[in-house]
Amino acid sequence: MANLGLMYLKGEGVEKHYSIAKDWFEKASSYDNDSANFNLALMYQTKIGVEEDMEKAKDFFRRAVRKNHTQAAFRLALILLQDRQNINGVKEGFDCMLKAAQNGHTMATIQLTGIDKELASDVELNDHFRAQTMEKQLEIINDTFDRFIRPILLKDGGNILLIDYANEPEIEVRLAYQGACVGCSIASTGTYEMIKGTLEKVIDPRVRIYIL
Repeated sequence: MANLGLMYLKGEGVEKHYSIAKDWFEKASSYDNDSANFNLALMYQTKIGVEEDMEKAKDFFRRAVRKNHTQAAFRLALILLQDRQNINGVKEGFDCMLKAAQNGHTMATIQLTGIDKELASDVELNDHFRAQTMEKQLEIINDTFDRFIRPILLKDGGNILLIDYANEPEIEVRLAYQGACVGCSIASTGTYEMIKGTLEKVIDPRVRIYIL
């Protein structure tokens, strides 16, 4: 069903016909086919044979992402990350971008700074920090951002959000830029290294940092 939809969508072996393509995709979607859900999302996102409907597009992208569809994860991430004031949307978008990057999506790996960094080994661990509760660790990290990192970014019209934090099995910090930092050419190099260096002093070098 999904393949028939693609044939009519692209006009391969049959006359191109968007309505028929949509019908076949919907039939395949009823079986939760990831390719069909992805292509329905694209149709609603890019107005192919249907009126633009971003809510439907996001819904079908989400269905495909649940089946580990890499392209759907990347496209959904781009949509959700447009509004970086919506914390829940940014968090979901971050998860999608990370999934796409971990699946080898080239553009996702470019977007997600830190995905190519190896976790440091053979380093001295900060046992005092690591022995703290999750709440205390987060308190220390948030204080570090408020005192040493955000003031620098705010001067240039930017900011940064702490999206997620994990301390098991490894310490992992997920961050998202806001304002002028989004898309800034030095954000993925100089700013990232500044943040990384600061957190390594507060925690220790064995910390994984991802920034979008």
